[in-house]
Amino acid sequence: MKTKIPLFIVTLFCFSVVSAQLNKPHFISLNVGTSIPLADYKEVKDQLTSGGADNGLSYSLEGAAYMNKFLGIGANLGLFNNGVDNDELVSKLESEFNAPNSTISADDWVNGYAMVGPYLSFGTEKIIVDFKFLAGLLSTKKPILDINTSTNSANIPTSAEEVVASNIGFNYGIHLRIKLISKLGFRLNAEQFSSQQEFKGKVETNGVINEATIQQQISTFNLGAGLVLTF
Repeated sequence: MKTKIPLFIVTLFCFSVVSAQLNKPHFISLNVGTSIPLADYKEVKDQLTSGGADNGLSYSLEGAAYMNKFLGIGANLGLFNNGVDNDELVSKLESEFNAPNSTISADDWVNGYAMVGPYLSFGTEKIIVDFKFLAGLLSTKKPILDINTSTNSANIPTSAEEVVASNIGFNYGIHLRIKLISKLGFRLNAEQFSSQQEFKGKVETNGVINEATIQQQISTFNLGAGLVLTF
């Protein structure tokens, strides 16, 4: 009898959630948050013109239309930018390349995306949890670096037509929609982005120009909040 009571309570709770959930919880949301680089995107490699991303900001417009209470198809449009970790780059130059008193100036990494895919949602009229797995296009603008050391001066630009690289990207995560008034709610989200980009550009060192191809994994964990309309 003791083992049946918890099972009964769980079953009753699940039935209540399903019954209370909106018939079709369509939504649209506007979000802002932080972007945290992961793995190779964060690490400074031997190719100083790749990696070394720092924490940045993320912005998105997202929405989904539902076929039933649980399954929807939606899209996520937005961008996230990450600064360059200048301190880590300088440390790499000084420790591994014997280049003391180095200075670096750099733009930001800028990533724009358009993703589509399924949403799976559970909850009530007041709280809804969304799971998603999306795929689409992710475009990355690689920063231009100016590196100066005590022994030489290196100018490392990427030509205009090759600043941006694009490839298939993936976006998966979880959202929490909390009702405020009427159809308006507050949304919390945690999601990850991943893509593999290839940059082909020119590297100029002391007046010598060389062609360079850089493979760069773009991977971030984004945390954010925003306003959501559920209808």
